[in-house]
Amino acid sequence: MKRSILVAGVILFNLFAIFSCRPAKLADPRTSTSYDYEVVFIRTGVAGTELFKVFSYGRNERECIEASKLNAIKAILFKGIPGSGMQRPMISENGAEEKYRDYFNDFFRSGGRYLNFVALSTDGSIDSRDRIKVKNGKLLKIGIVVSVQKDNLRKQLEDDKIIKSLSSGF
Repeated sequence: MKRSILVAGVILFNLFAIFSCRPAKLADPRTSTSYDYEVVFIRTGVAGTELFKVFSYGRNERECIEASKLNAIKAILFKGIPGSGMQRPMISENGAEEKYRDYFNDFFRSGGRYLNFVALSTDGSIDSRDRIKVKNGKLLKIGIVVSVQKDNLRKQLEDDKIIKSLSSGF
């Protein structure tokens, strides 16, 4: 009897250990308001564009690439990029993400309008130094160079009445 209780206890303990060691669920970058990414300014490009290296997480390379495009835009809009001409966020209104939630849900949806303002700036190859396996190899953290058309993005947000025009005064 003692032996069967001991065996049952060991089995339950092992089951608990197995299921508690699952990798954490990856937050959807489209709806997450956390800043689970890093952005490094590279240089100002031509015609109102900025080049950044964005480090994002995903379960595979494709997820990392898509998250990097989205995170580059989110960084410019809500966070700002140290060392660039975009050190302050484009949207400085407190609570703007919440106030314009419907707008941003549509803007950042899969295949959304944010893709009109961002592009990969590499030939598709990723430097092995910019690829890191995390969480026991279950997740990737990849650095992708992206180009953002910040002037066109600002114009779109002004047209959509999300931000005020720079010429409108204070």
